[in-house]
Amino acid sequence: MGIFGRAPSSGPGGTSRQDRRRAGVRGRSRTTARRDTEKRAQIIIIGAVILVALAVIGIGVYGYYQTNVRPEQQAVLKVGDRTFRMNYVEKRLRYEIQNAAPGDPVLLNTNTALQETFNQLGAEEIDRIGAPQINISVSDDEVDARIRQNLGLSDSADQATFAEAYRKLVKDSGFSPNEYREFITSQLLEDKIRQNLRSTIPTATEQVHVRDIRVATQDDAQKVLDRLAAGEDFAAIATDVSLDTSTKSNGGDAGWIPRGSVPTNVENAVFALEVGQRTQPISNNNTFFIFEVLEKSPSMEITSAQQTLIENQSYNSWQAQISNQVDVNLYYASDATIIAQLTAIATAAGSGVKATAEPVQP
Repeated sequence: MGIFGRAPSSGPGGTSRQDRRRAGVRGRSRTTARRDTEKRAQIIIIGAVILVALAVIGIGVYGYYQTNVRPEQQAVLKVGDRTFRMNYVEKRLRYEIQNAAPGDPVLLNTNTALQETFNQLGAEEIDRIGAPQINISVSDDEVDARIRQNLGLSDSADQATFAEAYRKLVKDSGFSPNEYREFITSQLLEDKIRQNLRSTIPTATEQVHVRDIRVATQDDAQKVLDRLAAGEDFAAIATDVSLDTSTKSNGGDAGWIPRGSVPTNVENAVFALEVGQRTQPISNNNTFFIFEVLEKSPSMEITSAQQTLIENQSYNSWQAQISNQVDVNLYYASDATIIAQLTAIATAAGSGVKATAEPVQP
């Protein structure tokens, strides 16, 4: 017996309580360690599954971004500080085609549709840049008035009627409300700029009466000169080969041309001639013209049609002047993906638009 009447805790060949306790601890430690190892393995497996799932989702999201989101944000045209992205260009391309009048160049083929749309976007931005230089601006009230005019609503129409009609108009246009207002603003700016230029046109000016022959290449122009030198009639040659459909059937007669109504290179050439003289081939719009002067007048009254010609030429010259002040970057011409996508849109937007394989030229 022990001091407290208990048997000794150990004896020869026996196991002490402390030894048993230690053995139990070691046993539990092994079990716990095994369980911890199994849990860690499970966590690793679950983590790996999650990582794989995230990777798959990430690849899908990246693919969607690359296929759908990124192309929509692709910079296609930049004029000065303004960048036009694919999503807006798509809207404008559809709008230009769907609202084109019969005979409009935008309906000719997809290549022309793209070119005309980009030209229009560039011209509008040039107007925005140049208008402040001649103290021209457009107010919100003027935009509202033009929208009411487009809707056929009078100023007395109530706000609810205007809002409903305007909502439908914007929806049909394919633009957002802000984009539509910006589009109307650009129209008003051009109108004001043209009005400003029109006010400077005189009532009478020097004019020449000419006839012309238009051909596609320099070689074709030389062939015309050779035929003229051989004594062939100018009118007969014009009827035979001229590409100028407005004068071809009339022997090339283009009527009276006032100063300021034609490009500078043409004006300088024809006004320097005497009656009966002809120009050398003049390059204009990727074709070649030969002019012959039939009559001259130092001063002749400008008709309404001639006033429009002078206004158009003045506007083109003004835009060219402003264009020299800004950088214009075209990104679409060298990107086959962009061209293919825009070509598909142009084809879908109008049944009268023929698909073309030619690349768009800046």
